[in-house]
Amino acid sequence: MERKEALLQQLSIENQKAQYHVTNLMESFQAMNSTLELDEVLKKIMHFALKIVETAEAGYIQMYDEHSNKLIIKTYVGFNENISFLKINIGESITGKVFKDGCVRLITTSEKIYNSMSDLSKENLNILNKAHPNSQTIKSILAVPVSFGTKRIGVMTFHCFDIEDGLSETDLLLLQSFASQAAIALHNAQLHTEVQKSLDEVTHLSQRLKETNALLEKRTEIHNHLTKLSVQNKGLKAIIIEMNKLMERNFIYADYLEGNYVPQPIKHFTERIDDIFFFFTNKIEPAYVSICDTIHIDCYIYPIRSGSVFLGCLIVEGSAPLSQLDKLIIEQGAPILSLEIMKLRSQTEIMYKKTYETYQQFLKVKNPQQAEIAAKELGIDNHYFLQTALIELDGNVDLRSLENDALLLLTHLKEKITLENSLLFSYNNKITFFSSARDTVSEAYITKIIENSIKWWNERFTVVARAGISTGHYYPGQAEENHVKAEKALLHLKNQKKKGVLHYRDIGISILFLNHSPEEIHSFLRETFSRLWTNQEKKDELLHTLFTYIQNNRSMTSTAKELHIHTNTLYHRIKKIEDILDMDFSHYEDYLKVQLAVYLYKTFFGSLTEPGNLM
Repeated sequence: MERKEALLQQLSIENQKAQYHVTNLMESFQAMNSTLELDEVLKKIMHFALKIVETAEAGYIQMYDEHSNKLIIKTYVGFNENISFLKINIGESITGKVFKDGCVRLITTSEKIYNSMSDLSKENLNILNKAHPNSQTIKSILAVPVSFGTKRIGVMTFHCFDIEDGLSETDLLLLQSFASQAAIALHNAQLHTEVQKSLDEVTHLSQRLKETNALLEKRTEIHNHLTKLSVQNKGLKAIIIEMNKLMERNFIYADYLEGNYVPQPIKHFTERIDDIFFFFTNKIEPAYVSICDTIHIDCYIYPIRSGSVFLGCLIVEGSAPLSQLDKLIIEQGAPILSLEIMKLRSQTEIMYKKTYETYQQFLKVKNPQQAEIAAKELGIDNHYFLQTALIELDGNVDLRSLENDALLLLTHLKEKITLENSLLFSYNNKITFFSSARDTVSEAYITKIIENSIKWWNERFTVVARAGISTGHYYPGQAEENHVKAEKALLHLKNQKKKGVLHYRDIGISILFLNHSPEEIHSFLRETFSRLWTNQEKKDELLHTLFTYIQNNRSMTSTAKELHIHTNTLYHRIKKIEDILDMDFSHYEDYLKVQLAVYLYKTFFGSLTEPGNLM
């Protein structure tokens, strides 16, 4: 119980830290949007950014200048005035690449930082060196793009001169959320500046400018109103309901992971939501969509994302174009909804991380009495049978997207599996299922659910799902052994580049070769069959004969029948093969070697029907 209380206390501290960061973000959002003066907005952004990224010692904001096609320093902290002369080409050095590809850069060693800056022009390098206080070495750097919708408008960059690893993934996540709001503030300020300039230059457009100003004020008013709800922790549903009150047409939010709807589902949409999700998973821009099936459905879809992670969709039913006000409300509300969803996701990830850590500690307990206590703290009673399943998703280089996919598959499993006396959680791109059952019937039932779920996933998604399962009698203190077996089953699938499900007991003799690389196995095959590995037709025939002979357990009758040759012909072929390989198949070690080689080829490299592929 003490460990459980400590775990709960630690989780509470983590939640408090997360709430502290969220509060800082909300305060900064309100402050940034309190003015439309561009210079003031830039100063406020830099001030609050350094408050959020507490370990950063210096930073600057670069804005894209269309006239020069360069990134220009607009505000800075922690540098001297020389930094204002820095002008970076698109694609040049770290910040130029961030602006070009829209991907964040978090580099935590000096060596990697200066390697990444190797294409920086000599002039810019001199400026940067002069701008650094006391010519300090950069030991950590974090640069994030500032984008409004799909348009990149600048880059925010922060330096740490104190220690390597001074800037962290947490700083990156917080700054990404901050940058999306900063982009809105900058965009609003830029629009305001343009409006003021146009007002001075073109008097005959005064009425239009007044309308634009009114729209800007409305945008700010809406943004501040929705931000206030978030600061007050009203929650996702309250913000969506409030947005619906402000809009001329109602919408719903469809959650990608949970599969639920806020505030309530629209009739007929639930049947086609998977198609909508599939279409918008990799899209950024909203679109009007028509779904033609038994029922014709028209709707406006606005994807909600957090960086590369797809969270869900805002759906407005109907084909009529949205009013300017409705588009404005959705545009201003989407980043706030994204932040609310990520707050909930963060709490879930913290919980799963703690579960993962507790489970790993439980696996290390070998004392039977202590193991029983540790199991009960996980909510599991010890029974006679144990089952461990490890599910891994593979095929996406973006770890955050893989984590999102893992949570989606986890939600699907939760709908199918009764979680009594078991653990089911995800961590990174893996899902762990652990249970203690009274009988083998329960084990078989769970195994079938996992198999069906993996099949369901692999039929719908390009990211591959595979699972290793281990079951058996359980004695307290032996959970780690079962877990390791599940890991080995998963590793065997990965080595064979297969998807699906494999039970440890079905690995067979291949368990002896799990820790051997494909190169080592191929080397053994080459050593055994090298004299038959040739494009010469005659030796290809001998190789095929050998494989068929071994596959038929040295039965001359069965082998001859399968090859459609006389047994005397087969006898002469086998004798010729023995001579070429310098082996005697009646000798135990020679036959075992060639039998093992055939088995390894069949298991790790392909079908026995095409032995010529060994080359």
